[in-house]
Amino acid sequence: MILIIDDPGYSCICVAALEFEGYEIRTVTDSNCIRDKLDSGEINLIITSYPYGAAFFDEIKKRSISTIILSDHIDGELIGILERLDNYYCMIKPVDYQKFRSLVSKVMNGDLQNVQGGYNIV
Repeated sequence: MILIIDDPGYSCICVAALEFEGYEIRTVTDSNCIRDKLDSGEINLIITSYPYGAAFFDEIKKRSISTIILSDHIDGELIGILERLDNYYCMIKPVDYQKFRSLVSKVMNGDLQNVQGGYNIV
């Protein structure tokens, strides 16, 4: 299952792009529900944006769940955050949805090696 942690508007765009591929998707916009979803053990991939999801990166890291971060830009602050994380992939907006769906597919199918001790900017 894919968990999307983002504002409702952008979550809808991601859901539309991925439902077409047949993925089971849950969305969370309420920070009170995020821990429950993460603790369910059903999440294989998290998709969030930066800085929207930054408050949850440490919580996500505790569970070693592969995560795709969508960001408007890359700056020193984001690189600093990424350097502390494992199994993270970062894509710059506007997102090429063909590449986005391809990355999601590779992560979900295990075709993409998890980043050991780091991150990838895609």
